[in-house]
Amino acid sequence: MPPPRSQIPWETDEEVIDLVNDCPFGLGSNVFSGSKRRANAIAARLHAGMSTINDFATTYMCQSLPFGGVKLTGFDRFAGIEGLRGLCIPKSVCEDALPFLKTEIPPPLRYPVADFAFDFVKALVQMFYGLNPAQQLGGLLNLAAVFVLPAKKKRE
Repeated sequence: MPPPRSQIPWETDEEVIDLVNDCPFGLGSNVFSGSKRRANAIAARLHAGMSTINDFATTYMCQSLPFGGVKLTGFDRFAGIEGLRGLCIPKSVCEDALPFLKTEIPPPLRYPVADFAFDFVKALVQMFYGLNPAQQLGGLLNLAAVFVLPAKKKRE
């Protein structure tokens, strides 16, 4: 007598993992095994949004866990912190904190970009991010040199 339709014979864990991952859907998975270590190793390799070890649908019953799938099942989650984040659209907004300080693109970097723009940025980076005060001072001196020495002379 052939096995019931719900049972598919397999011989190795690798074979069953490949079989499960071949499915175009991936909402949840349930792994049953006498060895929790083996079940967790299999579950970790399944392309599914949720996995339950030696049980069924407990991921849905634990409302603090994120619920959702992968592949053609969809994306994103509901419930849990991830579900709340899925309802949000993060957006960064920057503005000057002090009215008398304006953040602007420095003139050498505005279009048309100045010939010495690369040397200007390199000196700024050295000045602000030098590993020690001597490197930072060197950056400040290079910054001054950018404005004093013509770009053609600096590159020669």
